[in-house]
Amino acid sequence: MNINNIVDIAVFAGQSNMSGRGNAAEAPYCGTDAGLEYKAVSNPAALVPITEPFGLNEDKAGAIDDRDGSGGTKRRGSLVSCAVNEYYRLTKRQTVAVSASVGGTSTEEWKKYYISDAAARLDMAVSFLNSINVSIGHIFVVWCQGETDGDLNVSADRYIKNTIELFEELKKHGAEKCFLIQTGHFNYIDYPDSGVGISALEHDRRYGVIRAAQEELCACNKDFILAGSFKGHIKNMIDEFHYNQTAYNEVGKNAGRIIAEFVNGSG
Repeated sequence: MNINNIVDIAVFAGQSNMSGRGNAAEAPYCGTDAGLEYKAVSNPAALVPITEPFGLNEDKAGAIDDRDGSGGTKRRGSLVSCAVNEYYRLTKRQTVAVSASVGGTSTEEWKKYYISDAAARLDMAVSFLNSINVSIGHIFVVWCQGETDGDLNVSADRYIKNTIELFEELKKHGAEKCFLIQTGHFNYIDYPDSGVGISALEHDRRYGVIRAAQEELCACNKDFILAGSFKGHIKNMIDEFHYNQTAYNEVGKNAGRIIAEFVNGSG
């Protein structure tokens, strides 16, 4: 397995649309030249090929844990392979990808329960790479989260404040930029009754508040770069909240391109 002398680390963090609810068989192959996964929970003494569903077995009880009630995984196919492939195509830089996502989680829950685990996973990846004499170029966070804050009717100001606080913690552990993937719609087309005592359009309006907050954050804070959006993929939705693999592939490819543009422009 080829491990370059210098690699970049990407922590793929957030909630279910980062974990991925697509179809792994429809995700592209990700070669080891493009990237490798560091499994901080299930295989911390090695780097392994990136395969979908990404982050499989990276579940920690009481922390980042994306298993269902019977102990099976909720991960089915993500945007990660496409993001890593496109980043490599445009930069020829190898990514070490770290999984740190858990479905159905708000920014408040991330502050209380999950950010410390994400930071620990990043630290472990850095330590492992140091131990095998591999240098680290860039450290990024790719963040895809917001649906649960919309469900909870969180204000734009609160969402922005919480997200900044979360990334500030990861900055302490070496992360230099947060590439944010924007929340999409509540699927009001197929689910006109949201089922939670509000109309589907009201539910979607609340998601719109989160989308606007994400745009404002990326426009006003240099630590955050908008790396794509699920906004245009409502016809690719498979339920109220999640997408088919076509959407994950397209959004992932766009994220890889945006990250590459930053790296190529930074010299």
